[in-house]
Amino acid sequence: MKKLIALLMALCLLLSAGAALADVTYPIKTDKPVKLKVWMEMNAGASQVFTNYMENPVYQRFSEVTGIELEMMHPTYGAAGEGFGMMLAGRELPDIIVDLEKFYNGGAVAAYDDELIYDLTPYLEENAPDYYKLINVNDDVRRQFYNEDGQVLGFYYYEDEYDSLADCLVVRPDWCEEFGIDPAQITTFDKLEEYLQKVKDTKPGVTPFLTSKDKTFTTLGAGYNVYQGFYQEDGTVKYYADSQEWHDFLARMHSWYEKGYMGTDFGTIGNAQIRKLYSAGTVGCLVVPIGNAYSDSKASGTPIAKTPFQSYSEDAKIHVYNLGVNVNNGYCTVVTTACDEKLLPIVCQFLNYTYTDEGSVFANRGPEGLSWVATDDQGGFKFTDWVIHNELYETSIMHNVCRMTYWPCKRIPDTQCSPNLLRDETAVALRLQYADRENWDNAWLMPTSVTLTTDENNERLKIMSNVDTYVSEMSLKFIRGEADLETGWDAYLQQLAAYKLSRAVEITQGAYDRYLSR
Repeated sequence: MKKLIALLMALCLLLSAGAALADVTYPIKTDKPVKLKVWMEMNAGASQVFTNYMENPVYQRFSEVTGIELEMMHPTYGAAGEGFGMMLAGRELPDIIVDLEKFYNGGAVAAYDDELIYDLTPYLEENAPDYYKLINVNDDVRRQFYNEDGQVLGFYYYEDEYDSLADCLVVRPDWCEEFGIDPAQITTFDKLEEYLQKVKDTKPGVTPFLTSKDKTFTTLGAGYNVYQGFYQEDGTVKYYADSQEWHDFLARMHSWYEKGYMGTDFGTIGNAQIRKLYSAGTVGCLVVPIGNAYSDSKASGTPIAKTPFQSYSEDAKIHVYNLGVNVNNGYCTVVTTACDEKLLPIVCQFLNYTYTDEGSVFANRGPEGLSWVATDDQGGFKFTDWVIHNELYETSIMHNVCRMTYWPCKRIPDTQCSPNLLRDETAVALRLQYADRENWDNAWLMPTSVTLTTDENNERLKIMSNVDTYVSEMSLKFIRGEADLETGWDAYLQQLAAYKLSRAVEITQGAYDRYLSR
């Protein structure tokens, strides 16, 4: 019966999607003032500037534009998980929780089953028309928003044009010039290795490449079709850690280690320390968020050049790159059952704003006049001095201050709204160059909206706790040569089997199959 109801709801939604939707105007008209409590983690950049987002003029403007008073609740930075647990334990629930999936075991589905949040489906068509239209644009998009019961449990971070990963590999442009190497042409691991070898040969005391384990695996691994987690190839679910691609990537990293390109402290040193070493001129290249790269360079005077992301060969087909439509269910904003049910239409109108054309620009770029001003009537703009030449905050921090980072919205690509990126034409060009590569797509990525039942999630978590710990340990050993990759690979696979990795894959396959049938 539950499945039948879901199918009927989905049919109704599809039939109504083409009909004229209600119009919501801002500020929202209410009989009396409305105040909403919002629980939200503050990002690293903003936490350096504010203790509360309502100190930020962007959020102050947001409250004015929508007509809704906001009371922001923030956990201590760096202890958001603990803060979330304490909030639940005390049952001091807000009206809205931003980024629920990050903190609640089982995500929105489990939270709904636990009667922590509302099903927003009945309210969206009339009260969130821009969001409703977006999530019903076609079947592929609809599957990512609606769960298996035909419900929309939150407002999700949506991107219909994704242009890059957050991290990038940077090299020394002055050294590249000395070596006769164009950073924009470092498109493969072989070409990157040419740079690393030159650094090793000519720069005594410099570690050619050093980046934290996680960033190495996530960012560089993509160039070997390695996605850190479950993925699917032609509908068949797989896990990266027992793949041939992972084996080949580890082999490449081991060769770098053996050749002396990587520091002996690889895997134990954190990226913050590595960034300091790069700024001091003792590291030749690293993987780093683009904003951090520019702020570090400005502070230290050590030049940087962003490279395209590397692949294992020039004609490699890379299928684990985020291009095109992306529904990031990890950024799921929900309405809790602590909120007065009578307010749900207003809350949905409020959350709908950042999916309107105007609201999307507001969330991604900040308010017009404060963060940016138009330069023509064709969409041209420039950031204001408040962003670019702020006397109190670095531009890298303003990247997280001048817009609504983490807030649910229709996302605009960084090449159109990031002050850190837009201030450097070369960085933008490289970003776009990489995004436009013909051999890169997202064909193997697992949709983030694939959902597990509570029992499935608990079973998979138990399995993957052992698997992920073992993979992390063995990956470092293979890279450092503490375990032989070629002679020890079969034993490694056998241990993964003993941990029941195949069962975790089976669970995920079932969830993915259900997703495709929505």
